[in-house]
Amino acid sequence: MLLTTPRLRLCLTAPPFDPSAFDWIAEAPGPGVWELAGIAARAAEVDWYLPPWGLYVIVRAADDRAIGGIGFHGPPGATGEVELGYELAPTARGAGYATEAVRALAALALDSPEVNVVNARTTSANEASQAVLRRCGFALVPVPPPDGLVHFRLPRPDR
Repeated sequence: MLLTTPRLRLCLTAPPFDPSAFDWIAEAPGPGVWELAGIAARAAEVDWYLPPWGLYVIVRAADDRAIGGIGFHGPPGATGEVELGYELAPTARGAGYATEAVRALAALALDSPEVNVVNARTTSANEASQAVLRRCGFALVPVPPPDGLVHFRLPRPDR
């Protein structure tokens, strides 16, 4: 599966993750991409991996270079919620790529009738990621669970 935005291609990558299939910029893939790849791999091991609910490699269309990853932590749960995570290489940050990728993946999720809410979490120190989520319409969860992370939610507009 391939999602396209004005400047990016988001390429669904089935487990096991093979980074050699892409031309990566320096410092990529980073630990967040590997974490998402691990989530997808563990899901595949127990027959829980269901496309499109996996890892997408973020490819910059201008130069065909992979700059990071974005993906879901699994398919929608019983309550219709999914969680997404993302990471860009440091040299690709600050150009709006994360915002573009999050908007595209959140729209994909909310277009699915089985999804009611898209969730995302960041560390309290990651103000840039929090700004991305706010630009994409996510709202801060006022009383987050006690995991030490800042939680955001984007509900389906009609719910």
